[in-house]
Amino acid sequence: MGIEIVTLRRTGALSSLIWAGAAFAAAGAGPADAAPQGAGPQPIGMATKVDQQAVAQQGGQARDMAPQGPVYFKDVIRTGARSRLEAKLADDTVLTLGEHGKITVDDFVYKPGSQGGQLALSVARGAFLFVGGKIEGPTGGNVAIKTAVGTLGVRGTTVWGGAIDGGYGVLVLDGEVVLKTRKGSVLMRKGQGTMVYGGRAPEAAAPWPEDRTKRAVATITIDEQARFRPSLNR
Repeated sequence: MGIEIVTLRRTGALSSLIWAGAAFAAAGAGPADAAPQGAGPQPIGMATKVDQQAVAQQGGQARDMAPQGPVYFKDVIRTGARSRLEAKLADDTVLTLGEHGKITVDDFVYKPGSQGGQLALSVARGAFLFVGGKIEGPTGGNVAIKTAVGTLGVRGTTVWGGAIDGGYGVLVLDGEVVLKTRKGSVLMRKGQGTMVYGGRAPEAAAPWPEDRTKRAVATITIDEQARFRPSLNR
């Protein structure tokens, strides 16, 4: 069984958390009637693939992100050199982080079978791939991804973002994305991308050159022979 109601925000206290059963068996979470105010970290997903090294930090404590290990709300997740991490959240959102990456789930509101919901992510560095789940799909929820150059508003989306070709790029593989920066905004649809250089406004949406697209995808591709390598307590 999964999470019945989850309302979690990074900037505030736990609003409500009602469990229908264990959220993720790998997280070791047992069934409970409710999680009280001030409860410990709450699992919102799990790491599905880890190549090389990834570490999560929570409340001053760090732990290796091993495959099938839990992702907790407010985790600050980092990847090492030549590393990749793929995580799946409770609403089936899939996040992939490239090497030297840093990502945090700032907001997570999800109720299975209901309209709405909310998901907010911060990608401080590194390339990423976002594949939308139930929150930003048929439920009509709000999803925002804060990046180094601005905020992405997404809808029915698979989107890549990261540093490339001397700037910051965003490529939409499915759905629609609006990138809003301090200098302007741009709407992108499937097959279109944009570049932001040196604090300037984002370029007009347009298909990317094939070579750039291939290099972008390579930054988040996880090898079939991926091998997790613990980095802590060694």
